[in-house]
Amino acid sequence: MTSRRSGVSWTQTFLHVQGRGAATCHTYPDRTPIFELSAGASVVKLVLPATRIDDALRVFARELAEQAAIFAREVERIHHHQNTHNMTRGENVA
Repeated sequence: MTSRRSGVSWTQTFLHVQGRGAATCHTYPDRTPIFELSAGASVVKLVLPATRIDDALRVFARELAEQAAIFAREVERIHHHQNTHNMTRGENVA
């Protein structure tokens, strides 16, 4: 879905991860990194301007790292809760 808000184009994309997904950062000596998220046959790549990083992009990269860490903690918390809950009910959880 693509639309325009306040003169800025935006797209909303969902990457449904069921089972094994992957997150990879591709680095290069003479250009900005490319961050890739994949699940099944779907891939989303975060690409910055090839050679110039301004402060806004630096801040974006920091926010991405911080939010990814929060996401990981939440997944770990829910996984732990589910395993603890299922163990008390006598279920075998992998």
